[in-house]
Amino acid sequence: MNKKLLFAAMALGATVYACNPKPSTSSQNDTTQIAKDPVDTALVGAPNSSEFAAQAAIGGMTEVESSAKMIKRTENPEIQTMAVMMVKDHGAANAELKAIAKKEKMNLPQALPQEKLQAIADIESMSEEAQNLAYAELMVREHEQAVSMFSSAGQSEPNPALKAFASKHLPTLKAHLAHAQSVLKNLSGAAKKSGTGKSE
Repeated sequence: MNKKLLFAAMALGATVYACNPKPSTSSQNDTTQIAKDPVDTALVGAPNSSEFAAQAAIGGMTEVESSAKMIKRTENPEIQTMAVMMVKDHGAANAELKAIAKKEKMNLPQALPQEKLQAIADIESMSEEAQNLAYAELMVREHEQAVSMFSSAGQSEPNPALKAFASKHLPTLKAHLAHAQSVLKNLSGAAKKSGTGKSE
């Protein structure tokens, strides 16, 4: 690990700890631990549950988990910068959502569903250049979905606290999407010039 990457990892650790000093036993940075605690789909539709809150929690965990892994694996400065930003911003948003859920006595998923775990595992099996491209594509997809979901929740979510949460974080999600699209465009252009692309 070079000095820049080591510094980024150390700074990330401090940031994540500051945002969430008491992480749950289901760590957002350990897919092996998350896999042991699958999502309880019965939570959705139960008393004091919210489809928006459940999906927002899953999306936030996906972005933190995949990004934390990329910080350790990539030497690409664009990917490192984006991944650190995702962990910082989504880590803080995840902590805020948990606080709202606790206050509202609302259940949230504590782990990622299998399809999200598989998407992260698929990226890990690739070469570094292919990982960078696949990660950027994942961030674009995740944030397209998040922007749509948070936009709707900001207008029609019946729970006032969640509605305010959606409206507050929508601008950040839009900025993340634009950033991810820019990174993906740059990586795709570089891959075409070098004659390489995403490997399976």
